[in-house]
Amino acid sequence: MKKDMEKKRQDKKSQVSVFIIIGLIIIVIAVVLFINRSNLASLILGKTPVEQIKSCSLENLKEGMTIVSMQGGVIAPENYYLYKGNKIEYICYTEESFKKCVMQKPLLKNTIEEELVSYVKPRVNECLSEVKSSLERSGKKVSYKEPIINVSVSPEIILMNIELGLTIEKNGETESYKDIKTDINSEMYNLIITAGDIANSEANYGDADTTSLMIKDKTLKVEKIKQGDETKVYILTDRKTDEQFYFAVKSIPIPPGWIELEKIK
Repeated sequence: MKKDMEKKRQDKKSQVSVFIIIGLIIIVIAVVLFINRSNLASLILGKTPVEQIKSCSLENLKEGMTIVSMQGGVIAPENYYLYKGNKIEYICYTEESFKKCVMQKPLLKNTIEEELVSYVKPRVNECLSEVKSSLERSGKKVSYKEPIINVSVSPEIILMNIELGLTIEKNGETESYKDIKTDINSEMYNLIITAGDIANSEANYGDADTTSLMIKDKTLKVEKIKQGDETKVYILTDRKTDEQFYFAVKSIPIPPGWIELEKIK
């Protein structure tokens, strides 16, 4: 008799455990259905709204930096050389025969920073809109002004500051954030400065001594790949981080047929 009662109690406990598990599964499914993936990740990882904005902004900054580093410092190349299917902007260029090139991007670092801002800004606005919608669904009041974004490519780091005056209110409590800062560890500054030095040398002398640059800086690898139309594609690589910067130069172009004509003479 006692054994039968004990068995019944165990059966009831097992049934209760099954119902609890089923209930938990239903709750999880409801969360997945009614919360989008980014908010679910935030819920699981415990990210604050500011951390969500930082993460999203940083991802877009990295993406933009990858694009400009492969395309001569611009997002959408206009005056470019097509190298292996990749549009590489000329940063020093001339079409005049036997003439040295003219600098197209005399302030290359500034150009890149401006290009990054133009790339990141609409995507940061999307990040903010998503975070705002998520917070408002949880009953919070959110406000911010049109973001003012600044990107600075500095030695060993790329900094981004988003000035937006973010305010989050709920139950009489207010959180305020004047700006949000994020950064990437990077050696891109050195590559950009070196690219500018090479372009200056091309503009002044019609060529650049890549060997001396690598002797001076052991972490730097410089490739100068000459093309048939006198274009030179430069590929700069940081040996420590494997970061690269591509750009094109066209200086002292020789007219088609000139070499053959000289041979005849």
